Amino acid sequence: MTNIIIIDDEDHCTNVLENLIKKVHADYNIIGIFTNPLEGLEFIKNNPPDLLFLDIEMPNLNGFALLDNLLPIDFDVIFTTAYDQYAIKAFQYSAMNYLLKPITEKNIVKALSNWEKRRDKTSLEQWQLLQDHLKKSNKNCSQIALPTGVGYQITEIQNIVRCQSDSNYTYIFCKDENKILISRTLKEIEELLQDHGFVRVHQSHLINPQFVKGILKQDGGSLIMHDDVEIPVSRQKGQQINEILETMIRFK
Repeated sequence: MTNIIIIDDEDHCTNVLENLIKKVHADYNIIGIFTNPLEGLEFIKNNPPDLLFLDIEMPNLNGFALLDNLLPIDFDVIFTTAYDQYAIKAFQYSAMNYLLKPITEKNIVKALSNWEKRRDKTSLEQWQLLQDHLKKSNKNCSQIALPTGVGYQITEIQNIVRCQSDSNYTYIFCKDENKILISRTLKEIEELLQDHGFVRVHQSHLINPQFVKGILKQDGGSLIMHDDVEIPVSRQKGQQINEILETMIRFK
C-alpha cells in the first residue's frame, strides 16, 4: 500500500489533488490532508509517507522550511507550485518532482507514472542541489542530479562530453570515461543543457562542443568527440556544423 500525504494551504487545491489521486490510483492510501503546514509537519514526524504532495508558498511555514525540519528526508516529494520557468529549471536540475498549478488529471497521471518508474527516496544531495540552484541563475548552475537505477548521481555539467538516446533512457558520457544510464529522455536532457552550450546534432545525440576534436564533412557530416567516438550529424541539422565551429570558438 502506497501512503500519501497532501499539504497545501488552499482547500480547493487539496480537494483537487485528493479527487484526482483517488480517480487515477484507487490503490493509493491518503493518510493525511493538511492546510496548516505546522500540523502537517508534526503528523509526518510520526507518520512518514511514501510520497508527499507539498505546496511551496504557504503562510507560517513554506514547503522548503517544512522539509528542512524533516532532514534527512526518508520519502519522496512532489512539489505543487505556480513557480515560473526559471524556478522549474532548478527542480529539473536537481531531479526533484513537481506539478505546475492548476493541476489537471493528465498532469497527475504523468507525475505519478514518472514517480512509479523512479521510486527513490529523496537524497540530501538532491535537496541541497535544489536549494543551491534556486539561488542562482540557470546558466550558473554547475551540477545536475542524474537519476540512475539505484538513486541519483551528482555530476559536474562541464564534465559531460555527450549524451546518447536509448528509447526512454539516455546514456551520459563524461570526461573521466564514466558512462551513466539515466531514466530521462534525450529531449528532457537537451532542455536542461542547452543553456550550457550543448547542441542536438542528431535525433539520438546531444554533444558538448567543448569536447569536439574534429569535424568530418563527407556523407552529411559527423563529429569526432573527445572520447574518439564519431557522432553523425543529421541531414536536417547539417547546417549546425558551422554553428558548432562558432560555438567551439566561443566556449574555448
